[in-house]
Amino acid sequence: MYILKVGIVLLLSLTVLCEEYEDAFEEYADQFKNIIVHEDYGLDIYNFLYKYNYPTQTHWVQTEDGYVLRMQRISSRHGNFADSKNKPAILLMHGILSSAMDFVFMGPNKSLGLVLADAGFDVWLGNNRGNTWSRQHVTLDPDIDAKFWDYSFETCGYYDLPAKIDYIIEQTGQEKIFYVGHSQGTTQFFAMTALRPEYNDKIALMSALAPVAFMKHLSSPIPRFMGKYMDIIKLAADLFHIHEFLGHSWLISEIAKQFCSDNSTVQESCAIFLFTLCGYDSPQLDRSLIPVLASNAPAGISIKMLLHYGQEIRSGYFRRFDHGLLLNLKYYKSVTPPAFQLSAITAPVALYYSQNDYFAAVQDVERLATELPNVVKKRLIEYKLFNHLDFIFAKNTNEIINMDLVAHLKEYVKGPTSGGNNIIIEKYIFITLIITIWTIYFK
Repeated sequence: MYILKVGIVLLLSLTVLCEEYEDAFEEYADQFKNIIVHEDYGLDIYNFLYKYNYPTQTHWVQTEDGYVLRMQRISSRHGNFADSKNKPAILLMHGILSSAMDFVFMGPNKSLGLVLADAGFDVWLGNNRGNTWSRQHVTLDPDIDAKFWDYSFETCGYYDLPAKIDYIIEQTGQEKIFYVGHSQGTTQFFAMTALRPEYNDKIALMSALAPVAFMKHLSSPIPRFMGKYMDIIKLAADLFHIHEFLGHSWLISEIAKQFCSDNSTVQESCAIFLFTLCGYDSPQLDRSLIPVLASNAPAGISIKMLLHYGQEIRSGYFRRFDHGLLLNLKYYKSVTPPAFQLSAITAPVALYYSQNDYFAAVQDVERLATELPNVVKKRLIEYKLFNHLDFIFAKNTNEIINMDLVAHLKEYVKGPTSGGNNIIIEKYIFITLIITIWTIYFK
């Protein structure tokens, strides 16, 4: 009854607001006719990559629990896939509510996916179950079956990432691959390697952009609000049978086009929304690109994913999904969910974080760094305004972070495959052996 009353109040409030501002909306309508829409608005990842001359392949991967996931594989500009087996393979995983488009939509010399492709990497772009490009299952229909949406980042880590990693290794013949994650892309990696530690041996280097594990000091007001009222959100979602959150919508894309394009009198409100969510960094935000971002995001997640992050915010721990007392006893033999064992993550990890990130707070990332056993690099971005979205969306993201990240990756590339430090050690042993034999023989 309480939820029903709240719903009625919200509906009435919305009606009053619409009536109050109807004249204002009509006044703005003429001004929207003069907006300047970015040329990349409306392009999906395939059209975008075709426009900028990056060869693209589509690869389908099936998980152990029946989800069919799509990956995009890209080659260098004007290149081809003929020599892909001689390139180090790298998997890029997007953040929450996003898709593979995150790593390309800024264009050549800016977006990390394209920068890596041009730098000689075999780039694979992943898409989590449930987003725009991964809405298939061998038996379940996302539009009908609630069970399709029964997953969180823990599930994506346990099933999705291993399926993608195994597939890439099989396709390339490499023993190890590189991995870059942004935000949720880091969370599920930590979940995977904690729950399935055998996958540590398949990673040459993991680069974490704005890593999210502990969320005690998260300052973004919207997630904090949702975390506080998580029980009400769950009750409302169950009551109205809502299982998906913010799937891709033409309406959101069109609103962003009208409100956020250049010459729109309300464009700055779009910027303010992003700043409120991610951190204020006006100098690094190209406002004309907001509609391009909204052409592909939000891309959809499950309500359960939202709830799992809400649990992390509320508890301050990095642990498995909390099903409630009785189900926790059933699944975990404990009344509380167990923590992810970060000590099991032996793959080399590079952490990139910033001082103005409303999601990945400095204190939380540094706590993570103390619990991971193999942190090979920890870089706090010097530019103080750099925020959570800037890792993929800043005007100068290439100069601020991409070039350094690529250089660090190349330190781990030894020959055509990713063999880690063993190859260079073997090389020196071999040279030393030859010199020793030569010295003894010709003495």
